[in-house]
Amino acid sequence: MRHLYLHHDGYPTGAAWRFAEALCEAPEPASFFVAFLITQPNAVRIQSPEQAADAEYSYRVQLVPDAESHLQVQCWRRIPGSDSWNPRCGPMPMAVFIQRFLPGDASQLTAAVLPDGYSETAPARG
Repeated sequence: MRHLYLHHDGYPTGAAWRFAEALCEAPEPASFFVAFLITQPNAVRIQSPEQAADAEYSYRVQLVPDAESHLQVQCWRRIPGSDSWNPRCGPMPMAVFIQRFLPGDASQLTAAVLPDGYSETAPARG
């Protein structure tokens, strides 16, 4: 397991944009981590999530190795002043997360990372 800290607002919309940028760099799920580091040069490797004490959002991106390997995202939010993390959304496929949270004005980027034939009515939790 690898942990990264990236100082930004942390909201799911920003995370979806950053995830989409990484997928545009390298669309293969197994290459996501390296692509994320390339597209987000301010991301810092940390030993554990506790090192990001000021974070309000936390994301888990997991490679799901199945017949068609894919990335899955889960998000938690910490209420300011609290030590506990509350589920925000997921787990859900990365494509669903990006489509759900990426702003409408980025539809070109969205189309570049969503699988062919992907339906906008795909189920999403959160």
